[in-house]
Amino acid sequence: MKKLTHSLINRGLARVLPGVPASIAEEADRMQAPSPVLVSGQPVTAVVLASPHSGRFYPEAFVQESRQPLTILRSGEDSYVEDLAASAHALGPILVHATFPRVFCDVNRAAWDLDPRMFETPAPPFVRATHRGLSGLGSVPRIVADNRQIYRTRMPFMEAALRIRDYWMPYHVALANALNQTLARHNITLLLDLHSMPDVPEAGNPDFVLGDAHGASCASTLVQTAEESLQSMGFKTSRNIPYAGGYITQHYGRPREGLHALQIEMRRGLYMHEKTRDKHSGFFDLQHAISQMTEKLIAHMHSCEMTG
Repeated sequence: MKKLTHSLINRGLARVLPGVPASIAEEADRMQAPSPVLVSGQPVTAVVLASPHSGRFYPEAFVQESRQPLTILRSGEDSYVEDLAASAHALGPILVHATFPRVFCDVNRAAWDLDPRMFETPAPPFVRATHRGLSGLGSVPRIVADNRQIYRTRMPFMEAALRIRDYWMPYHVALANALNQTLARHNITLLLDLHSMPDVPEAGNPDFVLGDAHGASCASTLVQTAEESLQSMGFKTSRNIPYAGGYITQHYGRPREGLHALQIEMRRGLYMHEKTRDKHSGFFDLQHAISQMTEKLIAHMHSCEMTG
């Protein structure tokens, strides 16, 4: 299998940042900040857990520059998902966790999926905005909840490029390394990309949405195993509606090469009060459910190893 690298991203960075160091202000923030990505565990099992959107460190300069209060900036945060994964992580899978928030840099978008209209000067030609980027929800988002503008003014493109270098790249390098190590050891790997979601009435308010890029990123038997496990515990599930999987699922899911990726969205009301972002009594029940589902997936993956 090909190594999971991002050489094209590096080429773009080299063109925009030829040896440019981080700014003094950024270095000050980084001194107070945790590492952009935390990785724990070894490839004991064929499953890798990831939480790309639960980071809760908001750089002070970013908050001050935003036209939105912190409560609004946090509206897209998948709060505590890495904590929800703790019991599943204890079963053996590696856990990869971003500590920065998606409103600051969204690793579930392609690196150069940016809205050119948010910059002071024309964007470089390697910027390739999808409809998500053009709507303001690219790798450096322009908007937050209810289409609210994040920034008071247009930003220098250099600022976005620094975020790609210092946050997006470290996360994907860590995730790719974890997947490569696991695949090398087990010859098959399942990435569980963990997220949380608000109620989605248009899909019947499921408790979980399982996204496999409409069958392209993960073997159907693995999706079925996850679905049956959750349903046996009384949860309502949906497949691909309204979330079929973002960049991570689509980029890393390569079933023919032994690498499967499944995006799992969990309804926030199951474990926290959405207005206050406080955990409630359902937190540990959901944590246990994720652990039970992961345990069954690990067993399924082990059977695949033995027969592969």
